[in-house]
Amino acid sequence: MFRRPILQAISCPVIFIAILVSGCASKPDAPRRPTVAAQPMIERFEIPLEEGFTLNYQVERKISKVNGTSCFAFITGTLHNRSHKAISKKSVRDVTVFSQGKQLYRDLTSPLADVSPGASSAFEMVTSPVHADGCPPYERITIALRKVALEK
Repeated sequence: MFRRPILQAISCPVIFIAILVSGCASKPDAPRRPTVAAQPMIERFEIPLEEGFTLNYQVERKISKVNGTSCFAFITGTLHNRSHKAISKKSVRDVTVFSQGKQLYRDLTSPLADVSPGASSAFEMVTSPVHADGCPPYERITIALRKVALEK
């Protein structure tokens, strides 16, 4: 006669503990990748090119707002003509970016206008490929100018 109430009194806490513990046994969520600050990273450079031409350029790296880790970069610049020769907007700036001793990417771009002696012209933007695991270090950027002279 006392067995049923004792059995019920014991079974309620045991069932409650079993339910509580079974919820703790579920698989934990996968660890999330740390997000990188979404601030643009800008580096500015000035390099002399051949025969009186100089190039001011900047490298702006950005972290993707989509996943917080992918990185891409833009390289923009201005070509200054301090020579006595005019060059055409058909001239080419050959940009090669190296990381960890290997070529990371390469792009060709042209001035937006003809560049007369003493004048300057902006270049079209160089866009890097998207790097999935953050911004790789740019150890070296080489820039060559293949000039096309203006016909007079």
